[in-house]
Amino acid sequence: MSKLTKKSKLLGDKNPVRSALFKVFKFLIGFGAVLLISGFLLFVAYISTAKPPTVLPKVDGIVVLTGADGSRLLVGAELLQTGHGERLLISGVNRAIKPAQIQGLLKMQEGQFSCCVDLDYEAENTYDNAHETANWAKALGFEKILLVTSAYHMPRAKMEIAAVMDDVEIVAYPVKTERPDNAPWWGGWKKAKLLVREYGKLLVSYAREPGKRPVRQKLKTSDE
Repeated sequence: MSKLTKKSKLLGDKNPVRSALFKVFKFLIGFGAVLLISGFLLFVAYISTAKPPTVLPKVDGIVVLTGADGSRLLVGAELLQTGHGERLLISGVNRAIKPAQIQGLLKMQEGQFSCCVDLDYEAENTYDNAHETANWAKALGFEKILLVTSAYHMPRAKMEIAAVMDDVEIVAYPVKTERPDNAPWWGGWKKAKLLVREYGKLLVSYAREPGKRPVRQKLKTSDE
């Protein structure tokens, strides 16, 4: 038996507690990795199968969280125009975009846009979206809202909003992100990075108490 083997055996005999703790540590690391990967796979499965309700219930208002393109906005505008809600809140509008530009994008008549569309220029992230939505729903006395956002963003958005307005029912209306024609069947690395980043943000939201940030009181609307 070599000196190194003898030394290792001697150390193992002298430190059984340390050896046991190391095994427990390895088990916890492995178990944690399995949980993270399993959670991510469930997250991806939800995104792949998420669909809007087959039959839309009657809601008081519609909330659209802005994204990289205008697809969500067009969905929200169509829902409003087909009578699925009394008002539409577009949360997280870029300050450089004027109401007239949004009206043109939505292809909506001036009368309906002025009376029934509210623009939130304050929200800069999902936490802000939640508080601005809560302020809006509370000011209008709404009890049920339809939440429109991308499917991958829906779990975190719904959780954050529900945390600050637990007395308001939220109906999810996930919008799938269109896959580019040249992208592989699994979406490509760009989409993969997007999903990993969003999954990480979702875990952070679960780790802390959702909705715990200073509430912004100011809400700008298209009427102002």
